[in-house]
Amino acid sequence: MTSPSVFMQISKYSLKGFVIGLPFDRHLVSSDAVQMKVFIDNLRRTNMLEDVEYTFWNECFTSKNVELLLKPLNLKHPVHSKTMLDKFAAVGILQGYLDYVNRKAKAITPESTST
Repeated sequence: MTSPSVFMQISKYSLKGFVIGLPFDRHLVSSDAVQMKVFIDNLRRTNMLEDVEYTFWNECFTSKNVELLLKPLNLKHPVHSKTMLDKFAAVGILQGYLDYVNRKAKAITPESTST
């Protein structure tokens, strides 16, 4: 079931799409990935978010990279450490997607030159 606040946030910010991090692996299918795909499929079937696009983005190694980045901070409390890890991993997933979209747009659109 989806929280009504999700729909309020989508409306409030005129959300056009979701970037959903999934661990893509040729050999293994994680239970988290399966659950997320089922969740998104259920949302699509309800037509409640019919104007919102969904992009699945490979999140393999994102958490591991963040762990290495945060290790020097010596976060002692496990809740703080997990919270920071999740937030930075989400930032990394979104940044990877945005970088891809920008590279793709630059490849399609020739840069204008001034004379």
